[in-house]
Amino acid sequence: MNKRRLRRLGIGLVAALFLAPPLPAMASVIPSKAEDAAVRAADLAQVRDALARDEVAKALAAHGLRAEEIEGRLDRLSDEDLRSLAGNLDQIQAAGDVPKYIWILLAIFLAVSILALVF
Repeated sequence: MNKRRLRRLGIGLVAALFLAPPLPAMASVIPSKAEDAAVRAADLAQVRDALARDEVAKALAAHGLRAEEIEGRLDRLSDEDLRSLAGNLDQIQAAGDVPKYIWILLAIFLAVSILALVF
């Protein structure tokens, strides 16, 4: 009786393996080292162009960063970090200051919010 159960279990497992749907194959393109180097060089050139602007250089110098330090830090960036930085250059503010009109709009918003709560 025990052998019969074991045999049924074995047959059931083998049948389940054969009747199970196949797993989907996943494939993607693996870039060559030449492509990686070309992409990194293009991203590095784009970041260096942005850092060469006068206002950016002045802002970095105001924070105590010299050109040699910046180059060293750029060289240490991973490919993914460099790609992300190059892709988001338009979102970086050169001086890092918030424009005055933003502060004025924020003050107006806060005043209206306080008045709305009071009345």
